[in-house]
Amino acid sequence: MTSVIYQKEKILKHSDILIIEDSLAVVILLKEFLKKLSYDNVHYSQSGSGGLKLFKKLVDTGNLPIVFLDYELGDTNGLAIIDPLLKMRPDTKVIIETARGRNEESVKKLLSCGAYEYLEKPIHFEKLKKIMQVLQEEENSNGERENGINFIENLLNSSTRISLERLSEYSGLDSESVLSHIKKLESEKKVVRIGQIKEISCRVCNSVKIGQLFSCHSCGNSNFKQGNLMEHFDCGNVAFADDYKDNKCPQCNKELKAQGVDYRISNNYYKCLECGNKFPEPACRYLCLKCNNKFKIDDADWKKSPGFRMLSRESES
Repeated sequence: MTSVIYQKEKILKHSDILIIEDSLAVVILLKEFLKKLSYDNVHYSQSGSGGLKLFKKLVDTGNLPIVFLDYELGDTNGLAIIDPLLKMRPDTKVIIETARGRNEESVKKLLSCGAYEYLEKPIHFEKLKKIMQVLQEEENSNGERENGINFIENLLNSSTRISLERLSEYSGLDSESVLSHIKKLESEKKVVRIGQIKEISCRVCNSVKIGQLFSCHSCGNSNFKQGNLMEHFDCGNVAFADDYKDNKCPQCNKELKAQGVDYRISNNYYKCLECGNKFPEPACRYLCLKCNNKFKIDDADWKKSPGFRMLSRESES
């Protein structure tokens, strides 16, 4: 295995880390690696509810932690946690850990609703280091022109595609300055233009830093879980599959033997843990991560700008 030397680097101003992860082994791995990068204030919780309480405690004491959030937790999942996190502090940087692929709908939802980045399991430390470097660049840049090109390259490296509008907003540079850097990268055959990208923007502040808020249609709460619904034909009971212990109906206690004869399954349903409502898709609103404006799709503005992506080393050769 190739050894990697990690130098102590200047840490973020918001240098606390909160890990919400039910696997203690993963917590220890993350903790030890982050310490090599000089992040010493590492807190953790092995449950979603405990993570939210710890996050609130840190925020109330003046600390804004970077959050590592496991998608599959014992008591809930990432979709139910990211909403209340961003409600408390919309500028929170949430890094999702999951064994699911980036293109799976559940992961896409988390990224679109405000997650900062995606970290695939098993965790690759070089990828984690790159994410922390991008965060460092963003923290230190503060719109300073001399840091612009490095910051823009980091943004391009950490995205499969990104718009001029988003590069400009995240780097703090005007569009002309960004394009000037992009043209240099294009001439060096590091970047390719991929046409126009159209994205939602906030009608209040014009930001494209937009997330999504998911909630129950009935009570508006974001405390819900995802699973498969089972309907028992004999008694009409409808409940989540994990409520049917030992293949027995929790209502009439009869044994279920054959799917399509005794029962049927509806995949990927949600259940509100507050009011009990069941629904195929959560209700969705949008959240501006800059000004905290919440709005529906009909109240959104749209921006269109050129898109770019980094060329891989394979494409260069």
